[in-house]
Parts: sequence; C-alpha cells; structure tokens
Amino acid sequence: MLAAAQRAARFAGAAFLDCFLPQFCGLCRRRTLSNQRLCADCAGLLRPRPFAYCPLCRFENERADPVGWRLGSECPVHGGVSGLASLRIEEPVLQLVHRFKYSGEKGLARTLADLMPDPGAYEEGTRPYNLMCPVPLFRTRLRERGFNQSAELGAQLEPRLGVPLIVDLLAKRAPTPEQARLAGRARRRNLLGCFAVARPAVVHHKNVILVDDVVTTGSTASACIEALMAAGAVRVVLLTVAA
Repeated sequence: MLAAAQRAARFAGAAFLDCFLPQFCGLCRRRTLSNQRLCADCAGLLRPRPFAYCPLCRFENERADPVGWRLGSECPVHGGVSGLASLRIEEPVLQLVHRFKYSGEKGLARTLADLMPDPGAYEEGTRPYNLMCPVPLFRTRLRERGFNQSAELGAQLEPRLGVPLIVDLLAKRAPTPEQARLAGRARRRNLLGCFAVARPAVVHHKNVILVDDVVTTGSTASACIEALMAAGAVRVVLLTVAA
C-alpha cells in the first residue's frame, strides 16, 4: 500500500509540474515531460559513441587522428594521459553545449553529464580514479558567466562515478582571451603557464579525472594536464562531452 501511495504521489507531482512548470527540449524547444531535457527525437540524435584520443597529441599536431587506440588505454606517446569523449565535436551537441555555457541554461548540465562515459568501465587492471577536478575559469570570467560549466558537469558526474570532485584543485592564474576566438598557435601562447595546482599534495601519486565540456585543439586541456602531471599525478584522463 505504501509503495502504491508513493508512486501515486510521484505521478501527481509530475503531472503538476507538466501543467504549471513545463519543460522544453534543449535543442528543438518543443515541450517535453517534466523530467526530460530533450525530446525523444533529439535524444535519438545524441546517442553516445565513446572514443579514446590523446589531448596532448592533438595539442601538438592539429591534424592528429582523434581516435588512436582502444577505450581504456592510455596514449602510447604520452604515458599516463588519455582522453575519453562521448560524441564528435559537431552539431547538434555543440548547440546544446552553447546553450548550457553561454545562455545560462544550467539545467542542461545533467543532460550533458548523462551523455559522458565512465572511464572506469573501460579499464581493466588499473588503479581506480582517486579524484576529479574541473578545468577552471579565471575569477573575472567566473563572475561574468555566473558558473563554471566544467564544475557543473563534475557535480553531476560525482555521484554516478563515485569519484570525489575537488572544484578548486586547479586554478587559472591569469585572464586570457576566449579560446574559441583564437587559432591553434595563438591558443598555445595564450595558455603558457596559466594553470596551477592549488594543493599538489592532494594530486601526488593519484589518478585524476579532468572534466571539461568539449575539447577542440586540446590547448586548454594540455595546459591543465601538464600542471597535474607536474604536481605528481600518476594518470590523468580528460573526460568531455565531445571532442
């Protein structure tokens, strides 16, 4: 009886939300059920297809093939480094990320995080990941935007992956122009020495998940990974929605 009453209450609550607080698809803007951020048609366009790549190789060679080895293994060139993405960096996922990142639709964090793969699901015989941290924003950019999109994704991933999130582990020490507006080489110069690990002892001898929304040239990810490895991280995997 109790279980039936609870189900009825949940159904009534969802019906109330549907009537008075309707949700709309994050892509096509059509009305959806209260617990859905995407309609069925748009969700079908975003079926995750996880693939591995190396953000450092991409940083060094923009023509590098983003898919180089099986899921769960690390880069054969840069030991201890790997990248794992769920989708290619193309539409419609870019539209969804843009709305989340620049239009303040923070509710899309859960939708995007649900698309992201679990690194531990593809790795056999390796130590589990000890901690997770987001790619940071400089304090002025954080004030302008109101939130760090990578930290929002990490907060959604934390209970699912069972890996503790340390939001302030990485720090951005200087402001830089928007990376999206710069070409590859300019992005590299833009980020030299820009990131630092606030508490190196927390990272020393640890396996770390670095969280970001998307990776393009890999310049931001590369700078963050280099800071983590310099602080003593054993392994770093960059986890993104798209690459």
